[in-house]
This record gives sequence, C-alpha cells and structure tokens, in this order.
Amino acid sequence: MFRSGRVLLVLPAAVFLLQCAEPAGDTGPMVAELQLTESQASQARPGEPIDELPVDVGSPLIVLDALLQAYPDRVESLAIRDGDWSVLIGGEIHYWAEGRMLPAGQLEKAEEYSSYSFRPNPVKLPPLRELSPEEIERLTSRLEERETGQDARYQGFMTALWGMEDFLTAENTVIRVEFLGRHIRIHPGIRESLVQVETEILIIAETDVATAGWIEGQGDSGAYVWRDIAGSANRSLHSFGIALDLIPGDYRGKQAYWRWADDIYDEWWTIPYEDRYMVPEAVVEAFEKNGFIWGGKWFLFDQIHFEYRPELIILGQLAEG
Repeated sequence: MFRSGRVLLVLPAAVFLLQCAEPAGDTGPMVAELQLTESQASQARPGEPIDELPVDVGSPLIVLDALLQAYPDRVESLAIRDGDWSVLIGGEIHYWAEGRMLPAGQLEKAEEYSSYSFRPNPVKLPPLRELSPEEIERLTSRLEERETGQDARYQGFMTALWGMEDFLTAENTVIRVEFLGRHIRIHPGIRESLVQVETEILIIAETDVATAGWIEGQGDSGAYVWRDIAGSANRSLHSFGIALDLIPGDYRGKQAYWRWADDIYDEWWTIPYEDRYMVPEAVVEAFEKNGFIWGGKWFLFDQIHFEYRPELIILGQLAEG
C-alpha cells in the first residue's frame, strides 16, 4: 500500500555531471557528481540544510526516485547506466530517454515514441488558466496530434509495472471487489489501497454531510475495461485495472469531462469549478492519501475519474515543499 509522506530521497534542483565510465555490471550505477546551480547557491543561508532548497520535480533523478518509492515491490533499483538515468523493473532496464522510459532495444527508435507525463499532482485544486491565442493554438495542435494517434508512448513500461500485456492476460489477472456498495474489477495490486480508501470515506461520511450525500448519489461505478484513451493511441489505465470512474446518478447539469464539454463550449477550459461536477474535498483527500489522483485537478478535466499514481502524489508533495 502507498504510504503518503514517505520520501527517501530529497535533493535540490541540481546540475548532474555524468561521468562516461562503463557501469560495474548490469545494475551497477555510474558515478554522478552533484553541483548546485549558481541561483541555488545564492539562496542558501549559512547553516541551512541543503535539502530544504527547492526540488526540481521534473529532473529524471527525482521522477525515477518517486517511482522507486511508489512501487518498491516492482522497481528494483535506480541508477545511471550507459550515460542515462534508468530503473530496473522485473529484471529489465528502462532508460529515462527524455521521459520515454525505453528498454535498450527501443533506444534507436526513441523518436517514434512520446514521453510519459510525470506531472506532480497538485496538493490543492489549481486555479483555472487563461490561455493566450498562442497557447490556444498550441493546445489545438496537440489535441489534433492526439486524435490522429501521434502521441504513442512505449507501452512496455506500463506492462513492466503492472503486467496485463494483452486482453486475455488482463482478463485472467483482474479481481472482482466491492467498493462503496458497487462491484468493480481491479488489478489485485491496488486492492489494499482501495480498501483503505473505502474505510476512510465511510468514516468521514458518519459526520460529513457532503460525503454522505455523495455516496448516496452514486450511480454506476467502473474500473477495469480493456480500451484505449479516447482520442489517443495509448492504452487507458482502465485497461490495467488501476483507474476508477465513480459515476453519479445525476450530474445536475454540471460538466464532468472536457471532451463532452468541448461539444458545447468553444473554450471549455474556462468552465468555472462551480459549473463542474465536483467530488467532496474529503473524498479526494482520502484517495490521494492512498496513492490515487483525481481527474478533477487536470487541465483536461475528468471529474469522475481516479487512478492509482502514487509517484505523482510524491512529486506533488515535493513540489509543494
């Protein structure tokens, strides 16, 4: 089970000068020399611990260390191998490759793949963004690329973490559980965390009217289903059994998903939170405490969606400082 607040490695944003010596064996790390940037050195005060300086949550070391913390039973080691940061998963090395997470056999074809998104989960609900004409043009271009399948990531990284490499394997892996009175199928690896989420939500509902009403108003719920992300070349996390959709019986006229809203609004990202279907804050916190992020905090919002991404919770905590 994911345990929030467990941060084994806290480093400042830094310049890593990678030495080009060969690694000692298949899993031996190459030497990395750590130096502070000039701007960080100027921030330091006499006697101030270095690990209190800001952390670059986009650096490969910090991102991959978050993976190591989040999946200690799957990610075996973190090291510099062949001049790049990498993690060992199930005996196979996956190189950072500018966020593409590729094994050695795919490095020559790196340009064929898109990078994974390791965006930190915000601790608080982020403010809505106002986009400039140039930003709207870039957004439109990116969404068109997605719709035409130009966003394909290397799927082997996710199957290294979760298995489920094909439909038959997935069907034989998922288990049926009950969550808040609804039966869903999930990956067995998230069962303990989901049980803890349910326990905490039910305790909260005993004294919190909003949470109790949200539970009462739930309609269908779903988790595992073998499919791709809508408008994308990539498999949905639902197909790994690590994402849930908690669907209300009545949206009460609120907007719940950016793709649906795009059919109605020219600038759907400007829809205020009060016009979006919202999950009670206490429910979101119960999920996040146990490693799940909520799609209601995304720019491409999905208000009914939760997925198990403890590494993004860790990165969010580091970003918050």
